[in-house]
Amino acid sequence: MDTHALPPDQFLEELRRGLRDPIRDRTNHPFVQKAMRGEVPLRQIGGWLREFRSWADPSNKGIAVLWANTPDPDVRHELLENLMEEELGTASQLGGGHVRLVDEALEEFGLSPAEIASPDMRYESWAFYHWWEVVLTKRSWVEGVAALSLAAEQINPIVFGKLAEALRTHYKVSERALRPFDVHASEIEIEHGKLADSAIQRFATTPWMQAQVRFAVNHTADMYYRFFDVYRTY
Repeated sequence: MDTHALPPDQFLEELRRGLRDPIRDRTNHPFVQKAMRGEVPLRQIGGWLREFRSWADPSNKGIAVLWANTPDPDVRHELLENLMEEELGTASQLGGGHVRLVDEALEEFGLSPAEIASPDMRYESWAFYHWWEVVLTKRSWVEGVAALSLAAEQINPIVFGKLAEALRTHYKVSERALRPFDVHASEIEIEHGKLADSAIQRFATTPWMQAQVRFAVNHTADMYYRFFDVYRTY
């Protein structure tokens, strides 16, 4: 076992290399690639978005727990701004939180009102949400912030930007239906993704904590990648 911690910049670069590994690089998941070619039925894109909402909504409570468990005031402030945007859209000013934007968009993707309103999740969603709840509420706050900001929010703008481009190029949907994609591809989400860098550099400074963060980041990315397979169930 390595008894020496990596320098902070070197550790961050190692984590980013791990996120680019094809086994967990959801920016190039087959779902994203097919959508970019216009090969995914619109209903399947809507199904993927509906499943995204099914775990993203309760996960906001996990962010609140993470906020409560974070002792560092700067990180806690950033988490609160993140949560306020997710719940109320305070930064994006698009007329509501992210879940509301998704619900308004789903009407155009071929899902029935009953499907949209159903609390049920597909297996891929449950599996990811289970881990998401664990890492945000049961692991150390450093692991939670690393998973949330580095493995999720640093990657989301790329994924949602590609899907927004695909929808504009190949599919007939309104700008209203594109809002949940655009907001996750915006500078707001990019800012949320920057939180991990300072937290990891300042607090993941021992071999043990770096090992914990490494697992949290990679496993979150692994489970998030597998969640993307949910589109096939629609």
